[in-house]
Amino acid sequence: MKKGFILLIGLVCSFVNYAQSQNLDDLLINYEKEKLAMGNISILQNGKYFYKKSIGYANLEINKKNNSKTKFRIGSISKTFTATIILQLIDEGKLVLHSTLNTFFPEVANSEKITISDMLYHRSGIHNITNDKNFNVWIREPRNRKEMLSKITEHKSVFKPNSKTEYSNSNYILLAYIAENLCEKPFGEILQDKIVKRLKLTNTDFGKEINFSKNEAICYYSENGKWNPIMSYTNLTGTMGAGGIISNAKDVSTFYNALFTGKLISPKSIQLMTRSRDEMGMGISVTEFNGLTVYGHDGAIDGFRSMAVYVPKLKSTIVFTFNASSGSSTQKLIQIFKSYMYTLREKV
Repeated sequence: MKKGFILLIGLVCSFVNYAQSQNLDDLLINYEKEKLAMGNISILQNGKYFYKKSIGYANLEINKKNNSKTKFRIGSISKTFTATIILQLIDEGKLVLHSTLNTFFPEVANSEKITISDMLYHRSGIHNITNDKNFNVWIREPRNRKEMLSKITEHKSVFKPNSKTEYSNSNYILLAYIAENLCEKPFGEILQDKIVKRLKLTNTDFGKEINFSKNEAICYYSENGKWNPIMSYTNLTGTMGAGGIISNAKDVSTFYNALFTGKLISPKSIQLMTRSRDEMGMGISVTEFNGLTVYGHDGAIDGFRSMAVYVPKLKSTIVFTFNASSGSSTQKLIQIFKSYMYTLREKV
């Protein structure tokens, strides 16, 4: 996640100029026509669906179009789910924020000084293993806990715990393993019990190999005005709570709305999650701009691109999950946000 992307969202929150905006249908029809994106979009206002639409194809080879139930890999938006599960365990008294990592994984460098809070806020100093040379090739194969821990423990601490903020996927891989230890079940089952079943999400799960028969999309890249399939995929067994969840815009928007309106964690935990430290909350970014607070996360894995934001003052949740995207995902979210405001103004 790039910390600055939420700040860019803030720039469109000033509501000063809609002259160049399109309504949502026109914008997304253009995305599809110009081969700028394929996937789905969902917007909730006051907890009710304001807008949802699917564009493009889940699988061009078999002429399968995206629809409201198509599932996508959501990459690092998985971290918001993982942070929610950890805070639920804290609410249940099974874990405390100042618990140190050595309680669970003493082999990690500086584990006796790294707290659960440090990991949630990306302030642990644990090396980000996705920065390793050839990691994107290594992670294409199934990776178990032992292999992932070995990869993480190859490295020394990057900085003194809680001295600064630096994004690291390793934090959320380890947090998922901690949840498994405490719940004594696989992370996918924990996800089902603590979030999916509670919210009756029908298209969210811990990912496996892409299965066309279950309406799961493959991803594409753009070249010479044509969508081309990406042939090699990350194996999600290794990504765990950092990027292993599949979902879609409808389910993610339902989840984000429920989370920030107090349906999944306690008010105290919401305050902790949304407290900004270097524009970072727990599993989210947090930005203040022109009197508006914006919570969100983006996701990028293989050719999948996704973004989710919640704006409390507007009581609005905006999510897109794309299996193909040409150009900046941040810019697309800005365009969708502006078109949402334009469409909202037209309806008033």
